[in-house]
Amino acid sequence: MSRTRFFAAFLLAVAAGILLYGCASAPRAVRPRDFGPADEEARRRALDAWKEALGRADSLPPSRLLYDLKYSKGAIRSSGTLAVVAPANGDVTAAASGPFGTSMGEYRDGAFHIKNEQPFRLDPSLLRGILAGVWKGGAPEVVGADRGESLLRWETPQGFLIEGVLDVAGARLTSLRARGPQGELSVAFPGPFEPWPTVIEIVSEKTGQALRLKRDLVEPIR
Repeated sequence: MSRTRFFAAFLLAVAAGILLYGCASAPRAVRPRDFGPADEEARRRALDAWKEALGRADSLPPSRLLYDLKYSKGAIRSSGTLAVVAPANGDVTAAASGPFGTSMGEYRDGAFHIKNEQPFRLDPSLLRGILAGVWKGGAPEVVGADRGESLLRWETPQGFLIEGVLDVAGARLTSLRARGPQGELSVAFPGPFEPWPTVIEIVSEKTGQALRLKRDLVEPIR
């Protein structure tokens, strides 16, 4: 093989490796699972664990949080940092920045506005709950149980159907799915809670947009 052909083949292999790495690192939507029926004891344990999860979330102080941010839509990839302010009252605010502090966008009016991309719609009340690793929509209905996990369900007056998979022993959500007028949203919590979730993956099934947030720093607001 000539040196030119070898070099071209090497570049092609490197490009393919980068593409595969990017595809593998993009969050994927959490798929619905089949759960068996929840008997009275399973429902009781699930509701007790959910109360504990809410207690952890309610104990979180107003805070500033800094996340590593990865945004993707199809082959489009961008990364940076997301600075979040979660006050005691009022809506969460957030600003995204890229390398050397360049502005990437912000969260406002119920959507992440990423530069040169369509808005990533995310209801403010849902965002606040996601950052804390819960859904604050009243008492859930326990609609299923499977190997130490329970399926919780909420319906809201705004037309949202929320389902969460609860790790009963750990008293923490592993995933959420929200279906509403703007489509379906999938949320996964693949990392530990310390006590804020350390990793959050959010996917819009309607638009194909995905966000991956890995928490770096947290600072209580005095």
